[in-house]
Amino acid sequence: MTATRWARPPTTTSSGATVFVVRARAARWRRRRPLLLAVVAALVVIGLLGFAFAGPALVVRSVQVTGVSTQREAQVRAAAAVPAGRPLARVDTAAIGAQVRALPFVADVAVTRQWPSTVRLAVDVRLPAALVPRATGGYQVVDAAGVPFAAASKRLKGLPVVQVSLDDSARPALRAALDVLATLPAPLRAQVQAVTATSPSDVRLTIGKATVVWGSPDRSDRKVRVFAALRSTPAKVYDLSSPDTPVLR
Repeated sequence: MTATRWARPPTTTSSGATVFVVRARAARWRRRRPLLLAVVAALVVIGLLGFAFAGPALVVRSVQVTGVSTQREAQVRAAAAVPAGRPLARVDTAAIGAQVRALPFVADVAVTRQWPSTVRLAVDVRLPAALVPRATGGYQVVDAAGVPFAAASKRLKGLPVVQVSLDDSARPALRAALDVLATLPAPLRAQVQAVTATSPSDVRLTIGKATVVWGSPDRSDRKVRVFAALRSTPAKVYDLSSPDTPVLR
């Protein structure tokens, strides 16, 4: 007698259901992961910013000054007035820079934060280029741009005297005189005793007992070479205003 086999209806296995659920969850995670990562990153940034702006670890504990003498360093520190104990991220570097640049001898300053707790001031000082007589006596020390930044009661060795007023109306003539001095080789510049300039195109140098009519600062390199060639010929005046046709008198 042959046994009868009954067909079993198809059913969904538990393992198939599990695979479907896992895949669905993975798909939801893939969709949500960028948002969750962005939230976590934002929280980290907010935490770091809060720590930097208000945390007790990153506050000003020291000020470093470079580029000046010990005496002037004290003046720079006083002018900068860097607030000790303030969070370093909240230090106003622009305001500190403006306060330091107000000092007469400061040409420029770079103010930077040195983490975790230092403010650094790198100062560029003005360098003396000449002396300008004062109406009340003594001299003003000026830099190559004609900016007065110090006073001297008597002549300073190595600095020529520029007989030009510091008035605004005379600024072009003063600048021309200083430009001429800047183009001279150091040995020749050291021999210049005085400079006069009635206008930017009429600069005159006193070298020894001779007057050198330089004219404008234009073609100064050529004028230096011409003067070197003519200097062995004694004269009271060397007119180099037109260096291709110099005149000796």
